[in-house]
Amino acid sequence: MDGHQKSLNQERAVAFVVARLNSSRLPEKHLRRIGDRSLLAWVINNLRGCQELAEIVIATVAEPCNEPLLAYAAREGLSCYWYEGDPDQVTTRLRRAAEDYAAEICVLVSGDCPLIPGPALDQLIRQLRCEPAGDYIWVPPDEHGREAVLEGINVARRRAWQLADDLSDTPELKEHQFPVIRLHPELFQGVAAQVPPELYGPRHRLSVDTFADLEFMNRVHEVLTAQGRAFALPEVLQLLQEEPELGRINAHVHQRRLREIIHPVLYVVDVGPGFGYGHLIRSQELALQLVERLGWPVTFLVDDGDAARLLLERGLPVAWGAWGRPARPAPEGRREQTVAELLPRHGLLLLDISPREVPPGWRDELGADTPVVVLDKSEEWAQAGDLIIFPGVTAPAGKETPAGQPGAFLKAAAKSGPQVLSGSEFIILRRDIRRLATRSRDKDLDLLAYLHRQEQREALRNFMERHQLRGYVIGGFEPDFPQLLARSRLLVSSFGYSFYEALALETYPVVWPYSPAHRQEARLFYARLGLPSVIIDKENDLPDILPLLAGAGKRKITLKDGTPALVQAIFRLRERWPGYHRNEEDTDNHVLRYQRASGV
Repeated sequence: MDGHQKSLNQERAVAFVVARLNSSRLPEKHLRRIGDRSLLAWVINNLRGCQELAEIVIATVAEPCNEPLLAYAAREGLSCYWYEGDPDQVTTRLRRAAEDYAAEICVLVSGDCPLIPGPALDQLIRQLRCEPAGDYIWVPPDEHGREAVLEGINVARRRAWQLADDLSDTPELKEHQFPVIRLHPELFQGVAAQVPPELYGPRHRLSVDTFADLEFMNRVHEVLTAQGRAFALPEVLQLLQEEPELGRINAHVHQRRLREIIHPVLYVVDVGPGFGYGHLIRSQELALQLVERLGWPVTFLVDDGDAARLLLERGLPVAWGAWGRPARPAPEGRREQTVAELLPRHGLLLLDISPREVPPGWRDELGADTPVVVLDKSEEWAQAGDLIIFPGVTAPAGKETPAGQPGAFLKAAAKSGPQVLSGSEFIILRRDIRRLATRSRDKDLDLLAYLHRQEQREALRNFMERHQLRGYVIGGFEPDFPQLLARSRLLVSSFGYSFYEALALETYPVVWPYSPAHRQEARLFYARLGLPSVIIDKENDLPDILPLLAGAGKRKITLKDGTPALVQAIFRLRERWPGYHRNEEDTDNHVLRYQRASGV
């Protein structure tokens, strides 16, 4: 071996794992679990299998929220580059890290990609070492035209990072991982490389940016583990060919682009004792799809501990407070916040609140020119909103969206007041219910009851005991509610969102209302869906449910999740606000996205 070749083989290759814990779409995603370990642990374990790496460095920003990354690096015996410059200047952060760690070949690794293929990475490093004039590695399609499925890795020489950082002269270029190299190929010499044939194929999302991505990874891990196969990139790609339906779990997630306007959303929900959890459950699904389909981060304003925990588990940030009523006391470590305080940092406000008196002029008091979406409210105060959504069939007469004409109705409504959307095509079905609806179900329970009032729960328990009925009676939040509902033949509850979930799972809903409003909504629900009405007004009416248990009066209703249509309507509402113009080249998810005129 001559001296020059020896020096090339000794070029120091360092992997820089880019990670921050303040992701707007899935906070602390690097510490979330996939199977038996964290996302970050999967990344590091795969890199440790590489033979060509001299060092692995976690590259993060000097912010308090990232201190767990320092602790993780210390526990694992890794280096951690603690960048104290501008947190949004990604290119400069990585350049400084490469210089400080004397990296001659720089391997950029996205900390949200758990399936880094170690052997393929070794191969890329070796191929760059063999080309002294090369600046970076790129992998062209194979002889069959198939793209390489390599997400989250980039191999380049340090000089390429330094030049790319020097040329990154706009915030958009600084905030991403060296897009200048791709945008100006005439300035950088690429080296075409190959990877093993099993790493070519159809593209799929293999990074974790949203809760749907995390669900996808955990489901794939579960299936592979059950089959005795490794959770590794070749096996995952093979599994997606065998079971392509797995890919639908996160196929709808929007991949953010270099220049894109982001509208943070503030979502206010009444939840907890006295309100129930149905509105939170549907609002959570709408929020998740706003994050996943549009890339808009959503923060909730609630004042219930169980609700806060549930939202945080799904990666949805929480502020403590309420709107239009006194908030419950904030727990230790939290402080109460208001809509007026939070709204200036958000581009959209959603309200899903209980019936109440809202004073005139509430819109002006918010003090921000922000679109407002109101759910399920026909009162006079709601007319000051910009979009009213009735996610179901219980809108008051005259508020129904004409069948098959939601877009036309939106335009017409805008001339005289807020836009209105209602009807079965806008029903929100959470993902847990949608998955259960696709599976065969053993109806081994007679009924599931969800009742707020203690006297109702006691009366139903006594009735079930007398008639030897099997089931559950609950009065608050129940994590296993979807599974129990799928197993039950009847649902007994005051009217709410869970009635649509029951129909999706072929469980017949029975109303035991505790207000005239619930009774009226229930009547509309049964009538507009063509279902036999079963309303319990008092304990003596409970025997009316027995014929249903015998199979009488049942009718199967097919329901489809209408959340994507609501996301599209909300997007169209926001795009009409002044200061935006159409980017004709971006039609992801069949929804045109917009960019700020001054930023293009």
